[in-house]
Amino acid sequence: MKDKSGLQLQLFSDDVLLSARAVHDDFEPRRLGQARRLAGLTKQALGEAIGVSGASIGQYEAAVSVPGAPVIAALARQLGMPVAFFTPGRPMGQIDASQAHFRSLRSTRSSEKLKAATYAEWLWELSLAIEKRVLLPEPNVPSLDDSSDPMTPAEAAMALRDYWDLGPGPLRHLTLTMEHNGILVSCMPFENDRHAPVRVDAFSTSALERPIVVTTSERAKSVYRHRFTCAHELGHLVLHRDVLPGDPKQEREADIFAAEFLTPRSEIEPLLPSTMNLARLGRISLEWGVSTESLIYRMQEVKGVADVSVRRAYQKIREQNRLGTRRDPTTADSSGEQPSLLKEAMSMAQRNGFSIVDLANELRWPLQRVRELLSIDDGRPRLRLVDS
Repeated sequence: MKDKSGLQLQLFSDDVLLSARAVHDDFEPRRLGQARRLAGLTKQALGEAIGVSGASIGQYEAAVSVPGAPVIAALARQLGMPVAFFTPGRPMGQIDASQAHFRSLRSTRSSEKLKAATYAEWLWELSLAIEKRVLLPEPNVPSLDDSSDPMTPAEAAMALRDYWDLGPGPLRHLTLTMEHNGILVSCMPFENDRHAPVRVDAFSTSALERPIVVTTSERAKSVYRHRFTCAHELGHLVLHRDVLPGDPKQEREADIFAAEFLTPRSEIEPLLPSTMNLARLGRISLEWGVSTESLIYRMQEVKGVADVSVRRAYQKIREQNRLGTRRDPTTADSSGEQPSLLKEAMSMAQRNGFSIVDLANELRWPLQRVRELLSIDDGRPRLRLVDS
């Protein structure tokens, strides 16, 4: 299949070199940098893989020189992209890693931050392409970090609950609520990539026109961790939009915001027992969609429970986890907690005659990458060969 410029969109074909020659005349260097970062490769590693120097890769990305057709074909093959990916003519998201709030600041390497930021760029580009066919909810996230009259994180959490008209009581569907308010929420699928695994817990950014929150499948194993993580990142979006990320104080503020947003003190305090009672906390956990551990912390915060009681409660929970006698529900078990905005929008576009293949060709991405970002399974059975 060909796009309107006549460039072949297949990844590997007999005329890939011919296509690369066409791309040579209109090469977009920023796309090379984007694909390399998404692959988790350094310039040196990519150069060695295709037989050129790392300095040459740097020159291609800086538009100092243009790769020849054979090199473009090799780049496409190594990076798993159609050669047409390296052409201009479509919107390109650009996020500096310093514009994103990362949940695990100390353990996240710079290369992982770059890969995660590039993932967010692709997520934004995907949403923009889909929105040509389906109108998505308008972003509706107020900035509550006005320095002239700053709110505390807890005050900001309650202000957002009022602004979104959430009412009292447990927030049943946090992810769905965020998506209804125009936030792109996604579960990053690349953490198990054996070539370039990503150990990012979660991150958020307001660098593009639509706010983005990204979590991981590790967080999704517990709906409670997922919900708190999303609420934490939501705190960054409303508290730290114009603040340079990286200050540990911001992480503490986002935690305070998340706790108050999910369990407002005025409502949760009367429900908490006066002494440590794990059975009762477990029931409150189910009702409010937060972990027992977070309620133990809330007990200490609002009830003044002694440190020794808190330590014993945590020890008991760790022992239960070790023995496998307790298990938190996953996001898959919980309605409204799996991201669905883009997937549902794409389903609507398909009903109007725009296929996933059309979308991949428009973006000039591999079809599998589009499916990954939309969380759509291939659907075909996988053949596995075994020795006889």
